[in-house]
Amino acid sequence: MRRRRLPAEIIYTAVSLVKGLIVTGINFWRKKVTLLYPEQRWNLPEGYRGMPVMPVDSKTGRDKCIACGACMRICPEQIITVEHEVGEDKKRKLTAFSIDVSRCMFCGLCTEVCPTGGLVPSELYELSSLSRDEMKYGLDELHKLGGFHPEEPEQEPESDEEEG
Repeated sequence: MRRRRLPAEIIYTAVSLVKGLIVTGINFWRKKVTLLYPEQRWNLPEGYRGMPVMPVDSKTGRDKCIACGACMRICPEQIITVEHEVGEDKKRKLTAFSIDVSRCMFCGLCTEVCPTGGLVPSELYELSSLSRDEMKYGLDELHKLGGFHPEEPEQEPESDEEEG
């Protein structure tokens, strides 16, 4: 009974080998997609959600955070801490902000709920470190990683007159 299967297995092996060589031949002539990382970097897609950072407003030199704590409340992992003090003008002033990126699942809820746009997703994807303590970012580190808010273009006033 084994002798009857041997020719069928030889034919099956030869057919499989030819199929594999055809696939290899087709892919040999395709355009290469490998990048020479880190010299070349991927272009990130629109809407990429990286690590949450706090850019500094270029006009005031401060971040836009009003210490409302909405990001802290909505975070499903509870990794954001916000500390504030109430000033003489009865407004909250941010004193400390920290985030533990090692537990972050990059859902983007904290950036969506921010009423002032003070917390934004970055385009950082190189977040490796040697310890978990290095992945806890404070206010100063988040400012450095966030850079500056882009200048908002001034909108021209719309005219109410109808042309006709």
